[in-house]
Amino acid sequence: MRPWSFLVYLLAASAAAHEVQLDVAKSEAIVLTLTYGNGQPFAYEKYALTPVGEQTPRQVGQTDAAGRIVFLPGAIGRWRLTATSPDGHGIEREIDIEIPMAPPARTAPSGHGLSWLDGLAILFGLFGVWQLFSRRRR
Repeated sequence: MRPWSFLVYLLAASAAAHEVQLDVAKSEAIVLTLTYGNGQPFAYEKYALTPVGEQTPRQVGQTDAAGRIVFLPGAIGRWRLTATSPDGHGIEREIDIEIPMAPPARTAPSGHGLSWLDGLAILFGLFGVWQLFSRRRR
């Protein structure tokens, strides 16, 4: 094995480690909408959703432009919502989730069939077979 081929393999493996896959699933979700007292959306503010009785939140993030939180609880039960803004506005409330959550319906993951690394491996393999047979003829 030549040193440059090993280097090409290392670079290809390193690039593949940074790839992000996307899986799309359809499911029923709970949508929470937060607004200020004047009706304006509680937009882009931090929130946390924690099952009652637990200390670690299961979901944290920021509300969207309309003050919404999209939530997939995964189980019926009581949840604690905590949302705050830097200027001191906020809410802390317990919410009863009574809708049984069905498992998400999976769709095909978006991908490109063979990855470019698979294609590169096939090319190197074909080149190796060609080299093997061309040296035997000489």
